[in-house]
Amino acid sequence: MSENKPSPPTSTEVVSKTLAQGSLIGVQAGCVSVIVVIAALVAGMLLDRVIGTQYIFTLGLLLLSIPVSLGAMVYSVLRSTQALRSQPAAQSTKKEDSLEKTH
Repeated sequence: MSENKPSPPTSTEVVSKTLAQGSLIGVQAGCVSVIVVIAALVAGMLLDRVIGTQYIFTLGLLLLSIPVSLGAMVYSVLRSTQALRSQPAAQSTKKEDSLEKTH
């Protein structure tokens, strides 16, 4: 009785998978930052139009969006890397559990 065991991934496959996941996290963080800045721009322009001021709220919200977008970016990256780190551990325990049931 021979079992078909999957071959372990090569170092090139591991590196390419890690780089792909890292770049995906970077793209996600960049998108979060852009969304926050665009939301601040739109909200500032709407407030300026409703209140009748000239770009006071737009500039203020844009300046406020800088630290907010940096904080959101850091939070997004930390959350994604934490999920990435816990994912392989969960997969290995499932594999170990299935091996224990067969023996």
